[in-house]
Amino acid sequence: MTTRRDILTAAPAAGALLWLGSATLTVPTGARAQDNAASGPIWRSPSLREETVTARNGAITTAPVAGANERLAMTERRAIEVAPDLWLLAGWGIAHSMAIRAPEGWIIVDTGDSTRAAQEMRDTLSAATGGAIRVAAILFTHWHYAEGTAAWSDEGAELWGHEWLDRNRTASVGLGPLSGIFKARGVSQFGVFHPAEGPDAFPNNLGFTPDRLLAESSYRAPEHLFTNGSVQTLTIAGEDVTVMPNRTDATDSVGFYFPRFRLLITNAMAPGFMFNLSTLRGGPLRDPNPYLEDARHLETYDAAILLDLHAAPVTGEDAVRSAIRRSADRIRLIRDQSNRMIGRGLDGRAAAEAVVMPASLREDYEFYGQVESQVRQIYNTTVSWFGNDVYEINPLPVAEEARRTIALMGGLEKVRANADGAAAAGDISGWQWALRLTSLLLQMDPQDQTARAIRATAARAIGQRTTSSNARGWYITEALEMEGQLLAMGRPVTIAQVRAVLGTPGREDLIAAGTAAVMAFLPALIDPSKAGDTHTTLTIQVEGDAAPWRIELRNGVILTEPATAQLPEHVTMAPARLADFILGLAAPPPGTPLAAIDGALDRSGFIVMPGAELEALSGHAAEVHLLGEGSQ
Repeated sequence: MTTRRDILTAAPAAGALLWLGSATLTVPTGARAQDNAASGPIWRSPSLREETVTARNGAITTAPVAGANERLAMTERRAIEVAPDLWLLAGWGIAHSMAIRAPEGWIIVDTGDSTRAAQEMRDTLSAATGGAIRVAAILFTHWHYAEGTAAWSDEGAELWGHEWLDRNRTASVGLGPLSGIFKARGVSQFGVFHPAEGPDAFPNNLGFTPDRLLAESSYRAPEHLFTNGSVQTLTIAGEDVTVMPNRTDATDSVGFYFPRFRLLITNAMAPGFMFNLSTLRGGPLRDPNPYLEDARHLETYDAAILLDLHAAPVTGEDAVRSAIRRSADRIRLIRDQSNRMIGRGLDGRAAAEAVVMPASLREDYEFYGQVESQVRQIYNTTVSWFGNDVYEINPLPVAEEARRTIALMGGLEKVRANADGAAAAGDISGWQWALRLTSLLLQMDPQDQTARAIRATAARAIGQRTTSSNARGWYITEALEMEGQLLAMGRPVTIAQVRAVLGTPGREDLIAAGTAAVMAFLPALIDPSKAGDTHTTLTIQVEGDAAPWRIELRNGVILTEPATAQLPEHVTMAPARLADFILGLAAPPPGTPLAAIDGALDRSGFIVMPGAELEALSGHAAEVHLLGEGSQ
């Protein structure tokens, strides 16, 4: 007979399990609790610094953030001659474009953020080269910077890009229930509504302005396609070029090697800043493993010039190799050390505090993203959201937790006084604590004016002292919103309003998008408490479509799919009427299946109804194309 003891002792780890009964374990710092403050200095992210400087536009910030434009060759809009027949077009945005004079005409790599920017680049290049430019080919590294295509598209010019480029761009900038949240978070990160000058201005060109975001796009899909995952040697416009995967912030990202120049052109494979495996505005982890594989491949070329979209030119074999390795080793260290800390039992927050990166890799490069954000996302992707504290499995409701915590601290007035004192202390840990306390206070009353003022002070102070431009965008946006000074079209707004406005499709946009895109909104609008046990099915024939769509409401969910046949309950409608239904502008006839579905929808938070604030911004919502899911 096999006993429980037999099973235990037969297991491969039985000796280790029995050893636990008598061994004394050293628990890594942070696996259960952080060091007591009295036992040593309080940990602080190296991205937070006491010293501030004033940028050229009056922004109060840290030296790395203020110096980003110089580091990335973005101080002014100009054409830089890197070598004979090779030009860098810099200063028009977060990424550069490149121009190569090939035997059969000019090759342009990426067309910029907008048609206007592209035309300015073309005019500047023409002036610098002293003659008219005839473009023979346009190469896209990925979909992010393909918006100014018309300005470069001379007759006969070939458009080249990855086979997934058009699909990825459509998925990211197209209509969908998540577009509002991603765009609004991008507004925070990139400081879209920060003032142009003064202490709260965005200190460098790594941000965005409303004008840049709403500028005209003349994107065209490439007709010549690079095969995914392959290295290809081609002749384009008479110029030999090798195309290789550069899997960084987009799955359609590619790099180029031009042997005549010994030139590598890359997208974020050797940026002048720390590449974001995880971005604060949201999105899935950018897998470090393909990134590192592609970085190793880049080293196989005998490149003497490196032009990365997000860096100043690098020249010389040793310098090129060093730039590639330095960027890759940052990613490699974050990946390996995150796994090391996870394996030691630390949760995501403690792991982020424990990962150490040499100053030579971090100190001068953490002016975009920051290390801790990357570590925490790797933890969530590897282990999931749950750490080591079982309280988090079924915690108190957020508001109730805040109420009890404030009561334990002595009540609202005492917490306000402590928050005010912490913010007034004038040090980073004090401002951090003020943010934590005001988080509790604003759970109790989002309009607590005292708490909002304290929070604005603390958020602004930390925003001025972070080396991360991304983090600064969030902190300063928070401060401005707390003060009612986050202005869009001259009116105060909240990020919640921005999310709703940018997430609401225009009627004409829905009509133009097609039925499949329109149907994608329905599942996100369903409210199970309104739907209850309602079960109804119908088909909708939208005029102009080849086949109808089947819609079924059941169990608090909606299923939409192309139909093979018309059902007894059937509706025929024009695209405009379907758009009006999604937007809640036209109620279906009472007692019909479509009315039952309409009754199960909750459009609040997704759809801005007519007459709501920000109508002017709403009219431009669909044009905001640079804050999609794949952006830096």
